[in-house]
Amino acid sequence: MDLKLLRSFVQLTDSGHYGKAASKLFVTQSTLSKQIQALEAMVGGPLFERGRHGAKLTPLGRLLQREAHGLLRLSDDIDVKMQRANAGLAGELDIGFGISTLITAPRLIAGFRVETPGSRITLNDLPSREQHQRLLGGRLDVGFCRAPEEVGELSFMAVIEEQLALVLRCDIEIPPWSRMSTLNSLGFVALSPSRGPGLDAQISQWCRSAGFTPRIVQYADDILTIHAVVAAGLGAAFLPWHGVEALGSRTHQQPLPGSGSTWPVGICWRSADHNPLLLRFVDYVSRHR
Repeated sequence: MDLKLLRSFVQLTDSGHYGKAASKLFVTQSTLSKQIQALEAMVGGPLFERGRHGAKLTPLGRLLQREAHGLLRLSDDIDVKMQRANAGLAGELDIGFGISTLITAPRLIAGFRVETPGSRITLNDLPSREQHQRLLGGRLDVGFCRAPEEVGELSFMAVIEEQLALVLRCDIEIPPWSRMSTLNSLGFVALSPSRGPGLDAQISQWCRSAGFTPRIVQYADDILTIHAVVAAGLGAAFLPWHGVEALGSRTHQQPLPGSGSTWPVGICWRSADHNPLLLRFVDYVSRHR
């Protein structure tokens, strides 16, 4: 159905007169007549009985009249939604986040939704490496994660500085750094390298610089499990400081010294993605980080 012809039809039914309708549509009566004829050809029958009293609807015309207003309202609604989407005021975003942004990401997303109520956000709890892979594959719009290795294809903006921390059960005393090796009697719980290669590399870098080799007694596939094991007193762990702080007070933690213990965590997105809602989100984060 041609919406332009349908609008002309509705205007003619409202006016009841070709001359008045043509004037409101800013077309000639001849043009309006041709538009109605074209619409009649589409629906397969006459829509008006033409006479000296103006344009009177036929039964087919009355049926179309009942449907036309709803179709035009729907079209107008779609136009408004498209305009809002093009302005970055509506749409959907799939967002990834990790343990380090357990507090930061929801805070920023909540503020963005207040500012952009037409947006719909889906949150995915994912390791940084998986976020990068999903971003490159077009299965994620933006991620709160480590800086990517894929320079150029992915853009990155730092939001917080994360730091490694030594984590122990609350009743186990944290030893001086010079006596770190005493914790090897308890043993360390670590994230499986395949699940967190970035964190694994960060821990290895710090341990090398500190001349310390942790005795790993258990691996786990997620940080929540590691934290639970440490809280039960079954080992020590090196974990992200911000992430452990967000998990509560079942453990205590001490940030590790040295430049090798810190790294930026921020938002990451495809450089070639020009989704207006995504760009508005990036701008919001840059203003509120």
